[in-house]
Amino acid sequence: MSGRPILQLYTTMEEFETLHGRHDRTRSTSRTVTVDRQALIHILMDHARMLEALRKAGRVDVAEPR
Repeated sequence: MSGRPILQLYTTMEEFETLHGRHDRTRSTSRTVTVDRQALIHILMDHARMLEALRKAGRVDVAEPR
């Protein structure tokens, strides 16, 4: 199926895999993880775009803060 993508991501596959690898190497008791700043920015921008697309489609339920 071709056509316009529903969502264009900022995060590259390399950034995505690197973030996952960094998480995998972190102890389960750690409260912080050090990651590349640009990769974090990209994943946050992707999340914001995803929420906006889901809101427009009426298909989102965001959890309340604890």
